[in-house]
Amino acid sequence: MKWVWDILKLFMYLVERPGEGEKKKAEVMELMDELYDELNIQIPREVYHLIVSSAIDYLALVLF
Repeated sequence: MKWVWDILKLFMYLVERPGEGEKKKAEVMELMDELYDELNIQIPREVYHLIVSSAIDYLALVLF
């Protein structure tokens, strides 16, 4: 599932702009939700949200 990590990084780069941290995170979460629906990922949505949210926070610290 490395490709999901790469897509998440791509989405974060696409929405990157100064400030508006929570708004950017919400935009990335929305994009990742579309991916979840499209690919029919076999984990509960709540668990998926926890994983994606934590990954976004981590990548925000590392990338920007």
